[in-house]
Amino acid sequence: DEVWECNTNKVDREIEQLKKKRQELEQRLSTETDETKVKDLERRLAQVERDLARKDSDAYRKQHAAYTQLS
Repeated sequence: DEVWECNTNKVDREIEQLKKKRQELEQRLSTETDETKVKDLERRLAQVERDLARKDSDAYRKQHAAYTQLS
């Protein structure tokens, strides 16, 4: 009998960082008045949203998890 452990901590940290970045960009966007900076922030926010949509899923977690054989 083989026993394996699945660890998704690295992926979970990556997703948490993206969520924090999204929140930071949203806050900066709500206070920015310079149109050029607003467009840049919107572009960066859209990229973070795409990354989150791709990575915040069970399939991504399973694919990028670390598996360790226990026995």
